[in-house]
Amino acid sequence: MTSNESRNRLVAPAPVWSIVLDALPLAALVVAGLWYWLSVPAGAGREAIASVTLDPISVQNADQLQDVFQRHEYDWVPKAAVPLLAIKDIPQDIGDEPIALKKSLFFRSILPLVLAENRRIRMERDRIASAFDDGDFTQGSPEWKRVAAIAQRYDVDADLNDPDVRERLRRRVDEIPPSLALAQAANESAWGTSRFAREGNNLYGEWTWNADKGIVPKRRAEGADHFVRRFDSLRASVRSYLNNLNTHQAYAKLRSQRRRLREIGTPVTGMRLAGALDAYSERGMAYVNDIRNMIAYNRLQRINDARLATPSE
Repeated sequence: MTSNESRNRLVAPAPVWSIVLDALPLAALVVAGLWYWLSVPAGAGREAIASVTLDPISVQNADQLQDVFQRHEYDWVPKAAVPLLAIKDIPQDIGDEPIALKKSLFFRSILPLVLAENRRIRMERDRIASAFDDGDFTQGSPEWKRVAAIAQRYDVDADLNDPDVRERLRRRVDEIPPSLALAQAANESAWGTSRFAREGNNLYGEWTWNADKGIVPKRRAEGADHFVRRFDSLRASVRSYLNNLNTHQAYAKLRSQRRRLREIGTPVTGMRLAGALDAYSERGMAYVNDIRNMIAYNRLQRINDARLATPSE
């Protein structure tokens, strides 16, 4: 852990890399014929973050958001690949909609962001696996620099030829089940209606001690100096949340459990990993039970295998 700038309640995500803005419009991607890119800025010592391009969408209200989803034939639960959409803001009136529609709009707004960020992580994981299998993986080589940049973003700063270090990096560079990410987003942001979701695009209740990056909580205890973190976009909030679970010591148990499930060939689901989130909230296991109940009640296990569309779709 190299920084303790931000955290969720008792524990802190501390991303050491800057969060990039939402990518270029989908049309630009189609014209260029690119799905992702990886680069190493000369002399920068780190690699630009691989990104999956989504089409940014702005809407004024819930009706417009529903129209966007209908035009893309994007249902809840998705019957096909999830469209490449990045909703820029949750509509202010989403809380006025009937409960079923409110939930549907919220889940459909967040799911593409989670899938895109999970795909970015998968690309990084594939790069690491390829590099570690390469006989020419030597310190100072271009491939070494690329992997070292990834390791830095996951707070792994040690000898990449050490088997234990490689194992730690593999445990961290991995996906989070969409069911878990959606359940926590709904819980922490009150279905996108919380003040922090609306004013700061904060879906997961993360904290910061940097006043320039945060919002003062109205009920902050006397003497407390934390802020609720402000993000440039909903996607940036999702990215930070994934990095939090993948790096903070409080979630080492989650990462170990995920690794074990992969080793024995058992699906990694939100329900299985939720039990390792007792440190996410002061409420401990009561919070874990809330997340599990949300997954079960909303049948979010149905989207654990959801797939993001390709540009051609």
